[in-house]
Amino acid sequence: MPETLQINDLSDIISSLPSINSDATYWFIRAQSGDYFTDFVTNQYVGIGFDEISLADVKNTASDKDKLKIMFQEKKPKDSKGNAIPVGTFTSWVGQLTRFANDIKPGDYVLVPSKSSERFALGVVTGDPFEITKQQLEEIPVVQGRQNSPFLKRLKVQFLKQFNREQADPALYRMIYTQQTLSKINKYIPYILRAAYDAYVSNNQLYLTFHVNQKEDINGRAFTGFTYNLVEAYGELIPDSDPIIKSNVQSEGDVQLVLAIAPVVGLLLLTLIVLHSKKGFTFKAMLGKDHGIELTKEDDGVVGQRVKGAETKRLNEELEAKDAHIARMLEFANKAGMNMDSIQASISKELSEAIKKASEPNESED
Repeated sequence: MPETLQINDLSDIISSLPSINSDATYWFIRAQSGDYFTDFVTNQYVGIGFDEISLADVKNTASDKDKLKIMFQEKKPKDSKGNAIPVGTFTSWVGQLTRFANDIKPGDYVLVPSKSSERFALGVVTGDPFEITKQQLEEIPVVQGRQNSPFLKRLKVQFLKQFNREQADPALYRMIYTQQTLSKINKYIPYILRAAYDAYVSNNQLYLTFHVNQKEDINGRAFTGFTYNLVEAYGELIPDSDPIIKSNVQSEGDVQLVLAIAPVVGLLLLTLIVLHSKKGFTFKAMLGKDHGIELTKEDDGVVGQRVKGAETKRLNEELEAKDAHIARMLEFANKAGMNMDSIQASISKELSEAIKKASEPNESED
């Protein structure tokens, strides 16, 4: 028997997607050439060295960089080879230390690279900086196959996602080659989020990414047909909208659609999921208290049928007007679906999970 699922509130789809704080600052924190990447991720923290200066020193000097520079020069005048350390190096160290101690705030995001920057972990800072003692460091268990970091200064982090370098936009490569242990990377935010999430919500906008898997040359008509029909399908639901398309497709690559958020957008998202379901699969979406629509996957695409309730004459007229827009939305979406198949574009995993979550019964309503 064909499977049927129901969503009582289309806005639940949007609220089930990852939500990203658009006001947060992003930081790139190295893990000693990736040696401590696994330790950071496993134990949910990031750390930094510069043990010659404590967090208490930073606080007691009111983050006076000249005073901290003098302290560094007094405590570590030479490097491990006995050479005098240049003044510019002390300036860089103080800058990184004070950023770690003062500038990184709870709610900020950190990106940590693995060895050779082949993989990245994205996390959100969950607390203020703290410092453990050397005795506490020695008491941390040693796990075979994992190298514990010796860093005393730390920040608690909840790591959220990981992605491979090959999944990221080439624009991130410039970030990788920065030599500092700690640096601000706000200008790379769109590329980081697109690599980490194929669907998320931020600043009242929905970011939806389709990965094009076709490795050979892509048919131009199929590609432009996909983006055109996708945008037109959205326009039928929100006529005054101005969606944005971002593309980084060189054979295999990504297409990102940026949409203003409205509950009715969930209907388009739901249609895209049904498009990639098995024949006979049905999703019922409620559009109001007493009416809704059933979307069913058939051989030639998705077919929509209104679920009728006890409507008044006025409501019937309103629904008929909506039905016309929904019918055209489905027409454009079905065309976009055929184009998706032609260019081998995959549907968002985050979106699939959000719709699954939105269709699950809410125990509090039972």
